[in-house]
Amino acid sequence: MAGSGGEGGKGGVAVVLAVLGAVFLWASAFPVMKALLARMDPWAMIWARMAVATVLLIPLMWRAWPRARRQKGDVWWLLALVALEPCLYFVLEITALRYTSAAQAGMVVALFPLMAAVGGALFFHERLTRPMLTGLLLSVAGVIGLTLAGRPDLHAPDPWLGNFLEFLAMICGVGYMLIVKRMAARYDIWLLTGIQMSAGFLFFLPGAGPLLLDGGLMRLDGQSLALLFYLGAGVTVLAYGLYNIGISRLPAARAAVLVNLLPVITLGLSWIFLGERLNPLQLLFAGLTLAGVYLAQRPEGAGRA
Repeated sequence: MAGSGGEGGKGGVAVVLAVLGAVFLWASAFPVMKALLARMDPWAMIWARMAVATVLLIPLMWRAWPRARRQKGDVWWLLALVALEPCLYFVLEITALRYTSAAQAGMVVALFPLMAAVGGALFFHERLTRPMLTGLLLSVAGVIGLTLAGRPDLHAPDPWLGNFLEFLAMICGVGYMLIVKRMAARYDIWLLTGIQMSAGFLFFLPGAGPLLLDGGLMRLDGQSLALLFYLGAGVTVLAYGLYNIGISRLPAARAAVLVNLLPVITLGLSWIFLGERLNPLQLLFAGLTLAGVYLAQRPEGAGRA
């Protein structure tokens, strides 16, 4: 597997498309999880998601493990990887939303690409070009604007605590990115993804109680089981695998800024499938986000005479 590579290296367009595929799959997860949470415990849903992903990834892990170029001390990096994501990241995100609103959390999440860019510069000496930095700032402004232009959400009993927990979740996300970039030169991406999900399967095992011990799994209808499979196979295995490919080959800033397309894609899906209307401000800030993401993907000097 190729290392981080200055501007994406060979097949750069394909790598960007892989990250876009991951972002699209994550955006599609919101209505799926909303439907499932009406029928099951959130921790049970996370465990089931990890269980499906682990079962699907075991053959790939089995095949990739002998080819891994293991070095002394790798176990600590792998433990840090799984601790940051999915374990701590999921716990912090779910807990944060108990104390802050989705709107306020969305503004904290918008800072993720900037944090990733700083991490890439510090640990991998990745250069932040002027177009990339401008694009990052535009995309952050666009996401914050989208968040403010949406419907108000008053469910925020302790927003300072909730926003701080969301910020910690973003730190975990950046740490996960940087470790994948470090390890991908010697470990197959699907092996790293499988290690993450297997650890999540064990970490969230207490959530299996309502499903396995109380007969909750038998009470789920066919639609719910299909949604769970999609959450595990599509939103977890495929999305994390594609995103891991992207962050292993792209500079951290270019891979992370694509995540800011999540609210834009979610709005589009809500408009197409749910008939939700978009106000002019939302359209304006969605355009600003798209412009920022596009600018951040352009190499320095593109378009000059």
